[in-house]
Amino acid sequence: MSVNLITAGIVDPTAFSLARVRVQVAAFLKVPFRQIERIECWRYQIWVKFVEGRGKFISYRNLPLWVEQGLMAIGNCRDRASLDELGEILHTEAQWYDKDQESETVQKWREAWAKKAQYLRQEEERLRPMRLRQEAGSTWQAAWGHVLQCCSDRIFLEELAPEIKRQGQAFADLPEVVEGIQAMWQKRWEELAQASA
Repeated sequence: MSVNLITAGIVDPTAFSLARVRVQVAAFLKVPFRQIERIECWRYQIWVKFVEGRGKFISYRNLPLWVEQGLMAIGNCRDRASLDELGEILHTEAQWYDKDQESETVQKWREAWAKKAQYLRQEEERLRPMRLRQEAGSTWQAAWGHVLQCCSDRIFLEELAPEIKRQGQAFADLPEVVEGIQAMWQKRWEELAQASA
């Protein structure tokens, strides 16, 4: 089975407002609202029971709320990977529509997807220096962590403290990194103190 908005868990039709579905179904079928006796939102389609006794299945894709669900899903994407994955799902959805419907329905998704992709690219570029800085801090912390673990003498460990402090000034904007090194130093000091006791 191909992945669509429902099978991917992005849309849950049972959470739709029945009153809203009923209004949109009546508009789609071009029937008076009063002719619809009951609406049931099933997993993949809507069951419409008419007053005169007959019934009919309608696809959610025929309703404006389906387009809205796609637009909401695009808006909720927080990174490029999830947006790209959603793009594949929407591409599958687009194949369901005929050419006339596609020009209206799918175009809205395409425009929203492109706009979100541009926004995420800009955010990625804006956050890139911060991310690189954090990576540099983590690398520095890991290197000192290795040095501290290799240290087997409290005198040598004490001699390292001023150098750690000096280098730590370069990462003053990342207090969690500097505090992490200080905590490692303290832990190693206590380990060596216990070993020599």
